[in-house]
Amino acid sequence: MDIVVRSRNTTVGERFRANVHDKLDRLTRLDTKADRVDVEVSEERNPRQSAERIRVELTYHARGPVLRAAGAAADAFAAFDLAIEKLHEQLRRAADRRRVHHGARTPESVAAATRAEASAARQSGLNADHAIMGVEADE
Repeated sequence: MDIVVRSRNTTVGERFRANVHDKLDRLTRLDTKADRVDVEVSEERNPRQSAERIRVELTYHARGPVLRAAGAAADAFAAFDLAIEKLHEQLRRAADRRRVHHGARTPESVAAATRAEASAARQSGLNADHAIMGVEADE
């Protein structure tokens, strides 16, 4: 995965670049097909915007839709952490959507599983609620 770090109206140090590479490499466990991640760091010079002076934008290029996340804070590291959390959440949700199986691998629903246990309990004469929880009926 290629990681491109660009800056506008500011400079980006080697420590920040190393932090970016370390944290973005962890995202490969959620999506191994990433082509490129663009990291753009920009600085707002307006003194009224000092609380959100640094803005970090992440653009994640992979097969499928392009994902974007942004974070703004007074510090570049904090802004990057906000942006990576948002991107991580998007990738996690996409991975969860891919995990749903159809056809023969469809997971059994909770209702179907409890229905099967309840019917087995009724046949053996136990209370259905107690059988599901694994409690013996007091008679």
